[in-house]
Amino acid sequence: MPISAEPPVPDGFRLTLEMDPPMAFRAGLGQAINAFHSQTVPFASSRFALELRDDSGGLAGGLSGAMSWGWLFIDAVWVHADLRGKGAGSALMARAERHGAAAGCHSVWLDTFQAKAFYLRLGYSEFGALEDYPNGQTRYFLRKRLAGAGLDKPDTREYESPA
Repeated sequence: MPISAEPPVPDGFRLTLEMDPPMAFRAGLGQAINAFHSQTVPFASSRFALELRDDSGGLAGGLSGAMSWGWLFIDAVWVHADLRGKGAGSALMARAERHGAAAGCHSVWLDTFQAKAFYLRLGYSEFGALEDYPNGQTRYFLRKRLAGAGLDKPDTREYESPA
């Protein structure tokens, strides 16, 4: 498909391309978008992370997520290669889902291009796909309804493996 001609910029304004936008610009843009959404749908969001560390304190796995509008979004999950297939990823996901449900989230969603089978085993279902992102791969969008949503408060306890 050919790229269409650019429409003119409104008089009195200029349009620039920033190749490495500063964090302050990205944060300001996000705040403006959230303020716009808040005109019709109140916006509140919170972020959290789960860290899986070995006995020496080294990072062995982790998960980053955000909660807003009743949904938990898992934006990053990583487990060291030596722990894959041993339950570490499942433990991270279960803990995140429990935290989301306790905070009032009714569902969770994420995207992946390498671990679709893992998430399907955990009860996720596909709701979309984006081909060639990255090139030659398909990025899948998955979701899952959370059981036990609306518990009293977020679970902030630490969990360790049984002795």
